[in-house]
Amino acid sequence: MSLFMNKINHLVDEYKNQINRYQPESLKEISNLKFLINLSSEYLHQLRLSIRQRGFLSKEDEIHFFKNIKPLVNGHLKYFSHVHYYLMNRPKISASRQRKYIHIILDKFEAQKTREIDFVKYYRHNATRLDHIYFVRGMHTIAITKTIYHFIDPEFSTTHDDNMAKIVAYDLLMTYYKKELLYLKTLKLPLINESSSLKTQSLKWTASKTDLVELIYAMYAIGAIENGNIDLKSLAKICETLFDIELGNFYKTYGEIRAREKDRTKFLDNLRLSLLRKMDKDDD
Repeated sequence: MSLFMNKINHLVDEYKNQINRYQPESLKEISNLKFLINLSSEYLHQLRLSIRQRGFLSKEDEIHFFKNIKPLVNGHLKYFSHVHYYLMNRPKISASRQRKYIHIILDKFEAQKTREIDFVKYYRHNATRLDHIYFVRGMHTIAITKTIYHFIDPEFSTTHDDNMAKIVAYDLLMTYYKKELLYLKTLKLPLINESSSLKTQSLKWTASKTDLVELIYAMYAIGAIENGNIDLKSLAKICETLFDIELGNFYKTYGEIRAREKDRTKFLDNLRLSLLRKMDKDDD
């Protein structure tokens, strides 16, 4: 293997090490996704510069790069960008609406896969007979999709390396959405109506309604539930169901809490003091 390809492989290993630091659960954080999007873009740019400065010594190296290396980075870029878009635009009303939203996305993926089924089969079967057409530059510089023309950078693109990246992203997203659907399924019980099994357990809230409203607003403010991806009304409804209580006009209650001249966070302050006292007692 040439020194040039060693450098390329080193860059890709660096990239893999960086993204592997982030567990799937961390992708629920928008800040992490933004970092990973920028990271992927930066490594893609570094690969572009390396190709421009050195070039390939053999057609085999060129095929390997555009079939395996660039699609890995570009595919992860597409993946992180899609998850970011999903989290920013998914419905925040209920788990069932979110599940429906995901199924709409999955249907679109399947439709796209059907349109590109020949190439998908080529990839899945580890075929190589058309690699010299698909993954060597200079075959075409313009891709035509219906009536839209997309310019392709001839120095850093082949006719099908982006298709490979889409497959990489597709596989990652299938895993992501399967886990997301399983997670949303576990949220079903707390979000259902009066027949909820939680209702029959009679978990009674024995502090005041005002205290509960204070706690709800605190959890909402810090984004403690669903990373903040739940609206205040839904959160209040869940607490009403969980604790078998009717909060009434909790917006008005919150206004009264805000209007306190002192001890605006009285319940939360008492929670903190009570926990500290327990810790001190347990330390004895």
